[in-house]
Amino acid sequence: MPAGRHRPAAARIGALIGAALTLTGCSAVADLLPAAPPSATTTTQRAVTRIAPRLAVADCLDDLDAASPAGFPIVPCGAPHGYEVYAIIPVPGDDFPGDDAVTAAAESGCATSFDAFAGIAYRGSTLDFAYLTPTDATWADDHVVTCVIYDPAGAVAGTLTDAAR
Repeated sequence: MPAGRHRPAAARIGALIGAALTLTGCSAVADLLPAAPPSATTTTQRAVTRIAPRLAVADCLDDLDAASPAGFPIVPCGAPHGYEVYAIIPVPGDDFPGDDAVTAAAESGCATSFDAFAGIAYRGSTLDFAYLTPTDATWADDHVVTCVIYDPAGAVAGTLTDAAR
């Protein structure tokens, strides 16, 4: 075949690539570059098994900010994950008690529950905890503090129950 026949095809392919880049933005260019090695976060995002509207003790998750209107992405605890729910602390009252009261209940309740779950006193542990609290806007449907345990050094695989570290 003459060399000229490839040019119109190449021009059409170039135009299609140009249109795709225009429509998809820079993400198409990023797809052509070598991918970074998977991190614990990207690995566990693929391991999501369900979306839970509410968290329960023994649920594992990667990102506390990953909640959607449908709920939280729960990952298998055997896969690398960032957080594990270890306690659900009820906050009493019909009316929202205020952010300070809810935070005080979270700090106290999560610290008290930590020792029994982790198998070691919080002050002597290398692990840490965080919590999710209800807000004034969510109080009508949510009166609990959710305590999560995590390793500041990074993702863990398996439960932290009785980790004693």
